[in-house]
Amino acid sequence: MDFTRYGVRHGLKAGAVGGIVGALVLGPLAGISSFVLDQEVFYVTIAQKLGLVMPNVTGWVLHFAVGLVAGSLFIATTAVIQRFALDTRKKSFWVGLLGGIVIWLVVYVPISDLLAPSDLSNLMFAGGSFVFHLVYGVVTALVSLWLIRRTVRNPPITIDPLAKAWN
Repeated sequence: MDFTRYGVRHGLKAGAVGGIVGALVLGPLAGISSFVLDQEVFYVTIAQKLGLVMPNVTGWVLHFAVGLVAGSLFIATTAVIQRFALDTRKKSFWVGLLGGIVIWLVVYVPISDLLAPSDLSNLMFAGGSFVFHLVYGVVTALVSLWLIRRTVRNPPITIDPLAKAWN
């Protein structure tokens, strides 16, 4: 069965679920590292800097919202760029690592630079967040692959009547 045949819409849906699961995995890792490093959890800091009410709650809402959107866009991109299409676990693992790097560079680094530059200057925190985003990318890709395998239906194989005449 060819699992590379999923469209952008399907990638958006699978990626949304995969992104939420990835954010669920990333959340406790961020909490533990923040505790060990005696720092505030990144999204709670961002919620405080944005002046949001109840930053402990709204920070986690931001965390899951970004996980959902990033996962959706990440997996939809794999539907567009077939070279990165999720079709095997091994390939999904490597594509997930690449996706985690891109998300770290495109989302985490600019937001940190703008709202929490001390997080980037702390090598332990920045390095840990990089590793955590690798984990996020892999979890998102593998969960999305699982969903794609469960839901994508391949079109029926049609036999060309002329093909028999030529053989």
